[in-house]
Amino acid sequence: MPPITRRAFVIASGASLVSVLSGCGAGGDGSDSGSSGGGLSAARFTHGVASGDPLPDAVMLWTRALPIAANETTTRIRYAIARDAAMTELVASGVVAGSEAGDWTIKLDLRDLQADHAYYYRFESATERSPVGRTRTAPSGSVDRLRLVFVTCANYVAGYFHAYRRVAERSDLHAVVHLGDYIYENGEQDQVRPHEPAYEILTLSDYRMRYAQYRRDEDLLELHRQHPMIWVWDDHEVCNNAWRDGAEGHDPSADGDYATRRRAAMQAAFEWLPIRAPDAADRARVWRGFKFGDLADLTMIDARHFGRDRPAAPNTLFGDAVPVFTQTGDFADETRQMLGVTQEAWLATQLAGNSAQWQLIGNQIYFSPLKLLGAPRATGGGGLYLSNDKWDGYDPARARVMQMIAARDNVVIMTGDAHEAYAFEVTDDPNSIGYVALTGSGASAVEFVATSISSRGDQPVGNGATAIVTRTQTQAEQLLRLTNPHLKYYQNTLNGYVLIDLTPQRLQAEFWMVPQVTVHTDEQALDRSFTLASGSHHLVAASDASRPIAGGPAPAP
Repeated sequence: MPPITRRAFVIASGASLVSVLSGCGAGGDGSDSGSSGGGLSAARFTHGVASGDPLPDAVMLWTRALPIAANETTTRIRYAIARDAAMTELVASGVVAGSEAGDWTIKLDLRDLQADHAYYYRFESATERSPVGRTRTAPSGSVDRLRLVFVTCANYVAGYFHAYRRVAERSDLHAVVHLGDYIYENGEQDQVRPHEPAYEILTLSDYRMRYAQYRRDEDLLELHRQHPMIWVWDDHEVCNNAWRDGAEGHDPSADGDYATRRRAAMQAAFEWLPIRAPDAADRARVWRGFKFGDLADLTMIDARHFGRDRPAAPNTLFGDAVPVFTQTGDFADETRQMLGVTQEAWLATQLAGNSAQWQLIGNQIYFSPLKLLGAPRATGGGGLYLSNDKWDGYDPARARVMQMIAARDNVVIMTGDAHEAYAFEVTDDPNSIGYVALTGSGASAVEFVATSISSRGDQPVGNGATAIVTRTQTQAEQLLRLTNPHLKYYQNTLNGYVLIDLTPQRLQAEFWMVPQVTVHTDEQALDRSFTLASGSHHLVAASDASRPIAGGPAPAP
């Protein structure tokens, strides 16, 4: 195996790359390579380890090394990476540095790795060792199976994160895709557990404190320790219902300049998440692509912060009392952007140029139309739509992306944000005669929307409440499907995640749910499962869960 090289990222205010360390030979201890003088620092690993953004030959590693001495300006620590969980078959090690300017976080970009291979790693200071983490590079070439989980919306105050723990326990996953709302910016205190700090966060130090709180959660620690994460932000990493130049939840008169707040939020995100920025100098860009051999391409987009115009106001006679709208007026304005001109052109290039059999799109907000009252668009307005914040509120922009999707086979959209679970057959107009719900004819893709990790909270239980909630959930699904025939599944009471199992012949999507988040539990259940044959746009209900991949790599001990 060739020597492993690495780039160490020490993120600091106003700078994107402070330290670049060259590689050391395989098996070398690297104690002096790439750094000058001095030994290791006395430091504590306060927030475990993490990895992310896997490529066939590279992966990001992350830790936080907090100095024990109060007057330290840097921390020097050693990393080691091995082929085995016992850390006996070392392939590389070296010394990296962190500083207070980057909140003591350290990001290491390891290169020249072996494709589709599990690696185990840890960090060491002069006083302690970090936990051992496991990561995995992406496969290359011919790939016969891929397993991903996608997650979204983990509100600390709304409940515990044991859905993350259930994902961590799946040792055969290639990666976890996080579609945003990794943290919440609110100052709520009175639900399951309080936020730190005890107010809505606005400044860099606020956002850092909030990330530090979330990353102490034992379930999230374990998720990061066992799997590489591919993450993109949604709105709550900055502020509720954000767009390019502001947010519904931001009041400039009380909260200050929005651009300043957003820069602070994005800096903290890049410090605390194991993300490889496409352009390290541009922290407003997280859209990027990943390849999993010839089986799947994953395209992560930013439908919140980069190019999105402010949502338009409802335009029906119901006004603010019932905020619904028709596809007329501002909602039909072709100049309004969701992704922005630059990102939209990039997406078109990605989808046209990607060559894998399955095209996966990581997307923050549901793409498929969702109507309160259905009518063919040709009748004018297309009925009454439910949201101006989702892609429904940017219909011409969605139509342009639909054209890109229609030109490709096997497009699958993975979506977060909603705190509800959906499965859609993606069609431009589900109420037109061109779409046949029984066969999927007229659809161009499929979309799966994950419910939240905890943000949905728990529904009432006991004294017949569970039966009432179940009946209400069933009625809500039936009502929505009357006006939305492309909707094949709806769940608005539980928290959980979605497992995607891919082969060249088919995709299987599984909606896994945990029974409660306001109390600790180790239970989960498969709520609904669908299969999709390659070349088809029709979702078929499946009765059983897919089988784990045999012989997967051992978990980190």
